[in-house]
Amino acid sequence: MHSRFRVIETTKMGDGIKQYRVVDLVEGGSASKHGVFKSRVEAEAVCSLLNGEHPRQHGVSRASLGL
Repeated sequence: MHSRFRVIETTKMGDGIKQYRVVDLVEGGSASKHGVFKSRVEAEAVCSLLNGEHPRQHGVSRASLGL
């Protein structure tokens, strides 16, 4: 079973600064919903906490939900 939440790296247009966001692979929605982080370590900590609170249901994914 895979984790429901994952950290993605984004780059701000214009200044090229890297940022990290936590995305929900089940419900989707805004990649900024859980915060925008300057440090991958911070983003991974939030991601780990969210995965502990909201485990992904086996066999459920955005694709199977028609998203």
